[in-house]
Amino acid sequence: MKTSMKALLLSVLACPGAGHFYLKKPLMGTVFLISSLGGLSYLLWHAYERAQLISQQILNGQIPLELNAIYSAVTQAPVGNEALYVNLATAGFVLSWAIAAIDAYRLSKRVDERIE
Repeated sequence: MKTSMKALLLSVLACPGAGHFYLKKPLMGTVFLISSLGGLSYLLWHAYERAQLISQQILNGQIPLELNAIYSAVTQAPVGNEALYVNLATAGFVLSWAIAAIDAYRLSKRVDERIE
């Protein structure tokens, strides 16, 4: 398998930046890894906070202990600044992953051209 395919598959399937680490570009790999983990960390933190809020509302009796009521609380879309931050974190996570894969492929194509 060519270097370009290995780097691309590592970046797409393993984690953003893995292809750069494979190509011995640790600084760029670290940048992509940290940027994607930052977005993912915020999304996980937000999901945890939302779960805590919903469980507290259930315990306080504000939300009845029924599947439909809990489901509607869980699937309720965030509003205001909360929605903005969730959208920004999602976009940052997805974009850093996509850019990392494209850049790893671009860099590895240069390596493949030098080998041939």
